[in-house]
Amino acid sequence: MCFKRKRTDSLTKSPRFTKIREKNMRRHLIALDGRKPADYAFEWYLENFARPDDQVVIFHCSLFQLSIALPGAAVNVDAVSKQVQEAMDRANTITQNANEVLKAKGIRGYIIIKSGMKPEEAILLTAEEEKVDHIFMGTRDLNSLERVFIGSVSTNVVRNAKVPVTIVKMSPS
Repeated sequence: MCFKRKRTDSLTKSPRFTKIREKNMRRHLIALDGRKPADYAFEWYLENFARPDDQVVIFHCSLFQLSIALPGAAVNVDAVSKQVQEAMDRANTITQNANEVLKAKGIRGYIIIKSGMKPEEAILLTAEEEKVDHIFMGTRDLNSLERVFIGSVSTNVVRNAKVPVTIVKMSPS
């Protein structure tokens, strides 16, 4: 006769079991910017890579592009404040929507929004601070000239990341 032992709550909540579970947990950073390629990368991650025991860092870097004509010129504080608030509202919308999708799929996650730095620097810094195992992001498909003048966030992240990076390219359709 063979008896199967039922797993009890006390066993699953024991510190030893928790350490084993945390050791097997994967932590991923998904960079979202509100564009279709980033959204596609998030969907691809969920369909092809996600596991219920994963922990996901939903990341967004807000860029505030303020135009001030001359140094020391009068600045309309209300206009600047409005631009900053709009950028923060947009960031919250992007990240909250992704967080709701994670909750619906039963995947643990949390949101980090940073501003005041280049997106690639913010992604790399956050990946290091949060000790992620993998970074997922979309690509804008810049041509070589655009890549030279504008710079490619994904290229810089791939070159400088200390963890694997998956760049998810949208299929042409």
